[in-house]
Amino acid sequence: MSKPFFSRICQMTHLIALAVWLGSVAMSGLVAAIVFPLMRKLEPTLGAYPNYEGDHALLAAGRVASKVFFTVDAIQFVCASVALGTLAMLIAMGYSLNTMARVMRVLVLCMTLALLSYHLFFFMPGLTQTLNGYWDFAAAGNTAQADVFKDRFLESHSMASNLLGGLALMVLINLALAAWTLTATPKAGEK
Repeated sequence: MSKPFFSRICQMTHLIALAVWLGSVAMSGLVAAIVFPLMRKLEPTLGAYPNYEGDHALLAAGRVASKVFFTVDAIQFVCASVALGTLAMLIAMGYSLNTMARVMRVLVLCMTLALLSYHLFFFMPGLTQTLNGYWDFAAAGNTAQADVFKDRFLESHSMASNLLGGLALMVLINLALAAWTLTATPKAGEK
């Protein structure tokens, strides 16, 4: 396999990883925007939580959205790993960092990976523990204690939304920079 061919495969794979990453984060927000109002309209009573006297619509929507967000986090991890790996391979093959856009491409990806790392490894474990407490106490019929965990979660919700919004924006910038550097006219002797 020739170096130019492998380089093109890396570039394409990099772009696809960024596009899938962006799409998954954007769709997770859309799913939440649909599921929560829909559950409110449906006014469910959940058989798995027969003694919970709190808001079953919020509980049901939260269970669905949590699965979606967990899946999206797994997709983000894979896509971020692929994006980093393909860009590292390109640099190892001689991809020149001789323009500001190319340098920014590397820096912005590093910043995005730092934000994703905070989200996945520092913020989400605590949020997941809070959600599990909410669901466990709700399942046990301890509404008062379940609502303490629910309120704790709701206090963190804006931070979670801001993190996902920030990640979506950063991945979009990564995608734009990657496309920009791929479509720019190459300099003489450039790879």
